[in-house]
Amino acid sequence: MRECPKCKTKEYNNRSMVMMINECGHPLCRNCVENLFARNSGPCPQCGRTLYKKGFWEQTFDDPIIERENHVRKKLKKIYNLHREDFPSLREFNDYLEHFETIVMNLANDIDVEETEAEIKKFKEKNSDLIEKNKKKLDEDQLFIQRTLEEERRFKERKERNGYNDDGLAQKSGNVVNAKSIIEELKDSDLPAEVILDRQRKRQIEADLAEKEEAAKRKRKLKLEAQQKKLETATFGPLRVSGAPFIYRPPDLLINGPPLPTWENVSSMGYVQHIRTVSKGRLAAGFTPETGCMRALFESKVDLFAF
Repeated sequence: MRECPKCKTKEYNNRSMVMMINECGHPLCRNCVENLFARNSGPCPQCGRTLYKKGFWEQTFDDPIIERENHVRKKLKKIYNLHREDFPSLREFNDYLEHFETIVMNLANDIDVEETEAEIKKFKEKNSDLIEKNKKKLDEDQLFIQRTLEEERRFKERKERNGYNDDGLAQKSGNVVNAKSIIEELKDSDLPAEVILDRQRKRQIEADLAEKEEAAKRKRKLKLEAQQKKLETATFGPLRVSGAPFIYRPPDLLINGPPLPTWENVSSMGYVQHIRTVSKGRLAAGFTPETGCMRALFESKVDLFAF
């Protein structure tokens, strides 16, 4: 639940509250930003750093640290935009990516800020021509997003076109059937033509209403499928879990007999001498010799649970 640190307004009490954040990483609600920075500049209420009103943006992530890191990353991406083909070897390109992450971490956590900014300025001056050249290119992520959006657009157009053709064919065939049925009824019936035409109009109106209702159902179904697809899309935002965090408490097992040794005493009391050595793969996954020993000791006394 988001809360403004200045006015203590919570998102629960004010659903229209919008949290804003600046380069220092301390969030404020929009009302506090308008009041504190009415003259377009002022100190941050938490750290005292001079901030400008135009430097605030709407907070996307719940964690301000992630929000600030994302802002720094976007800002540096405009300078550190080199591609794989700009380096003679893959090793140098990987070192460049690793060094970029180090710069992001330093600026996001206020570590050696002056030295890091001087290094960024030096890199920008040294590779100015290459940076301007790469600004006109699309990186791999942008190309992937562009292809995905293009595929979704084509799929949507094809789906709408198929639905339109189906509706047109159904309406055309319905008109032909209605005309034939009216002619047959006029031949075989003694009723006036006005009565037969009125009856057919009512049937046509009912059929049109049913068709509109069916089209509305299909539209709602497509909308739900689109929403479900949107929910299944991966996101890098923090998970907002409601309720208190889980705290593990070991169960208190009552055994009618001598108590089991603790995990700390299993090795010192010599219980693991006859346990097979654990392989490196299982040891890396957290499986230790004490795990198998404690399981065997527990199974030997499991019948003592019966009172």
